Formats: sequence, structure tokens, C-alpha cells
Amino acid sequence: GASKKVLAACALCLGRFAHKVNECHSDLLWDQRTPTAARRIGKAIEMRDGKILCIDFQLPRGCPRTDHDIRHFCTGCGQHAHGAQDCPRGEGR
Repeated sequence: GASKKVLAACALCLGRFAHKVNECHSDLLWDQRTPTAARRIGKAIEMRDGKILCIDFQLPRGCPRTDHDIRHFCTGCGQHAHGAQDCPRGEGR
């Protein structure tokens, strides 16, 4: 049988279901129980505590830059060890 393509995690809700991730405004993670650690402000995403983050770090390709490591943390949980794609809170993790 054909294998089903796994979608990338949304940087906001960490869901891997089909939705417009660049327009997601969810206040809850994909499980519909856990509040998101980040929020969408216009087209940007920032942490609820106001910390500025690197959106590229959340994407499957990651961010190769080393001049703003302070912005490299997960939108799902705030840890620096991984981005949204590898967050333990993500759908299917």
C-alpha cells in the first residue's frame, strides 16, 4: 500500500493535521486541552511572555544561522534543545 505523507508540525498548535499553518490562531495545542506557549500577532508568532523567536528554527529545514541562537527555542514548550518539529508535545510524538 501507499504510505501516507506525514505533515510538518504547525509552529503554533503543533498539529500535523491538514490546516493553513501560516494562518493558525489556535490558543490550544492540537490536543484541544493544552494552552499554546506562543501566539500569533498578525503574521508573526511570538511567545506568550513576549520573547521574540526564530520562525525558521520551527520549520523542518531548521535555521542555519548562529548569530541569533537566543531566538532558537521551541514554540511548543520553550526549550532550546529542539524546535516545533521535534517537540514532545507535538501530535504523533
